[in-house]
Amino acid sequence: MYPGRVELHLHMDGALTEAFARECLKQQGIKEPEDLAAALAAQPLCENLVDYLKCFDIPLRILQYAETLERCAFDLVCRLAGQGYVYAELRFAPASHCAKSLTQQQAVEAVLRGIRAARVQYPEIGIGLLLCFMVGGDADHEATLNAARQYLGQGVVGVDMAGAEGMVPMEHYRPLFARAKAEGIPFTIHAGECGSWENILTALSFGARRIGHSTAAIRSPQCMERLRESGAALECCFTSNLQTRAVATPAEHPIRAFQQAGLRVTVNTDNPTVSATTLANEHRVLADQFGFSDEEFYRMDRTALEAAFVGEGERKALLARLETLWAEGQS
Repeated sequence: MYPGRVELHLHMDGALTEAFARECLKQQGIKEPEDLAAALAAQPLCENLVDYLKCFDIPLRILQYAETLERCAFDLVCRLAGQGYVYAELRFAPASHCAKSLTQQQAVEAVLRGIRAARVQYPEIGIGLLLCFMVGGDADHEATLNAARQYLGQGVVGVDMAGAEGMVPMEHYRPLFARAKAEGIPFTIHAGECGSWENILTALSFGARRIGHSTAAIRSPQCMERLRESGAALECCFTSNLQTRAVATPAEHPIRAFQQAGLRVTVNTDNPTVSATTLANEHRVLADQFGFSDEEFYRMDRTALEAAFVGEGERKALLARLETLWAEGQS
């Protein structure tokens, strides 16, 4: 079974191990919940996305210090390297880590230090960092954009809009993404996760090169056609979408329909701990549900690298490594 080598949609604070969280809670003098594993992982079905997001309460509580953020990033990259990743883009919202006097700049620097330290041990893995704006967090967006501008090309590769989609109309963020686009900062946007294919069209009109989740696109032929024309890559997250009720049943997930319609599909975990999954597991369940072959998964990994926010030289090197690993696996 092809294990999966590339991921574009991975929230750092949704990927803490139970052991890491327990250690941090003890160090910070925070009472551990009776069932820490249950507090970190979503139920098989949540009421909705907001319910799913409650699993971030503990991670966001403990990830308020530079040392903890650095260790978190280091641990995650080491685990991804151990799983055979060629490339991953991690994402986090620096504004969510400033409750204990850190600035957004300091939060970003801490994560970048952790990534760099892990890559000293595992130089073969490519890592990019996306900075998330949060829906409803307008007061913090300027600082996030400034941090993205400052560290672009130094580990940061782009920005994202995340959070409770629908709480604020997507159109509200047009000026923000116009600035990102004018400054040459690549961006992806969570859109269509909570039922609104119109949000996908709006995100595309901003200039989004990728769309997070995008499940609602299947409800609109107009949206499907616009996605095909744009060439935007879809960051599909099967298990997460089931848990948040973005789709009602496994069979109704549109990933196979997207692929058959000629859209640029990628496979992602979203939040490995919250969704109790790995990229290899996502491949297994998708193969079981929709009959995806190893070669199709390999092609989707190639699509992910083609859509990654990296320079062309790095992209060619990553594609060459992926191709080598694929060829070795076929021999």
